[in-house]
This record gives sequence, C-alpha cells and structure tokens, in this order.
Amino acid sequence: MVWSGLRKKVLAGECVYGTMIRQARDPGAPVIFAATGFDFVLIDMEHGNYSMETVADLIRGAKSCGIAPVIRIPHLESHFIARVLDAGAEGVMVPMTSTREQAEAIVQYSKYTPTGQRGFGTQTGQTDYRPLKAVEFMKEANEHTLIIAQIETQEAIENVDAILGTEGIDVGLIGPNDLSISLGIPDQMGSEILSRAIDKVVEAAKKRGKASGIHIGNTDAIRKWKAKGMTVLACSTDIGFMYNASKTTLEEMKKP
Repeated sequence: MVWSGLRKKVLAGECVYGTMIRQARDPGAPVIFAATGFDFVLIDMEHGNYSMETVADLIRGAKSCGIAPVIRIPHLESHFIARVLDAGAEGVMVPMTSTREQAEAIVQYSKYTPTGQRGFGTQTGQTDYRPLKAVEFMKEANEHTLIIAQIETQEAIENVDAILGTEGIDVGLIGPNDLSISLGIPDQMGSEILSRAIDKVVEAAKKRGKASGIHIGNTDAIRKWKAKGMTVLACSTDIGFMYNASKTTLEEMKKP
C-alpha cells in the first residue's frame, strides 16, 4: 500500500498539521485539504453521520492525493477499528480513552501480531486490492499505522502516564471541549485548570517518547501548545471553514 509517511513523521518529532472532515461526503473533500498543504485529515465517525461506505470513499479520496486519512471512530470497538483500517485508513483516533486497559485494547485491535491481534484480510483497501502475503503486509502496516488516544476526560488526565506508556500508542491528543466539561469548566478554553491538565499530557508524552496533540478551532491556541512541544496539530472542521469563510464573505459583500 502507498503510505503518506505520517507515523514516521510523528515518531521523528516533526510537526504535522491536519483538519477534520465531518460533513462533506465527496471523495474530493480531502483532496482540497491536500491541495492547501495539510498533512492529514481526521474523518469523524463520532460526531459526523457517516456510513462505512462513505468513510471508505473519503479514505480512497485522501489516498489518491497523498494526504493521510485518520479516522476518529465512534467508540472503542474492534469492528470499528478493523473496518476502517481494512478500508485503507492510515491511522485511528479513539475518543474518550481514559485508562491503560482501554489503551491496550486499542493496540490489540489496531496492530497485527506480534504487537496486537488484528485479523488479516487481503485484497481490501488496505492492500490497494492486491493479494499480498500476510507476513509482509502485517509488518508494513504495523510500522505505518498511527494510533491516537484522545485525551478528553479527567480520568484520562489522571491516567495519562499509563495511557501513553502503553506500547503501540503513538499520540495523546487533547479534545479540549469534552475535557473542559469533564473538569467542570465547560467552554472555558483559557482556564488555568484546563491549561494545567493539558500541560500534564505534554509532559507525559515527552517523558514516554510519544507525541502530544490537540484539535481545536483556535490557531492562537495551536501556536501556544506547539511552542510547548505539541506536534500533532489539527484545526477546525469542514463545517467550520465553510461557515467562517462564508460569513466573512457575506459581511464583506454587505459593506458600502
């Protein structure tokens, strides 16, 4: 399979930049973001209303232009992870990862032996429909598949060292909205309580030789956390870009 090299960049400590697709269904949507220079797209099955067929189409669109498709699955279940990876996803992000046991389950479902227990199916999107040998492809997939644990609960903050210490977990990525809610400070993105919690994730990632990241609609916040050592940086969504750009354009049109 042709890989974008996203995981290798992340493991090398490079900054990678992405956004989220939650509404668009056309396979051309990730191609647009590739054209602007993004490294990856998060395809959202948690809050987006996508079927598996649509996700597979978006994955193929992303792969056609070299941008890495990373799928946020709706819940930690083996069949969600297996199906998106079989369709050719280059990574998975699992929401509400809060314990070591959950982190270990993610790795078991996402990685082939000897790291995990993922089942092998040939001639699917993951092999570009070619009949490849299991041993060769399993090693290749294990090397290239990026695994992101989304840190967005108070329990996750308490267990972040154990989560990021799990072999096979590559990134701890902050979901700031849900994290603020879990910490009892909803919508307070500038809160010191939230900042301290995020700092803990950044430091745990550094300690464990892993990456940390965030998905937020505020570029100032992204620059702030980038300066502190975050490297997996995702901003806004297709909906956010459409709304903000169209609103700004309309306001400009109405000016005298």
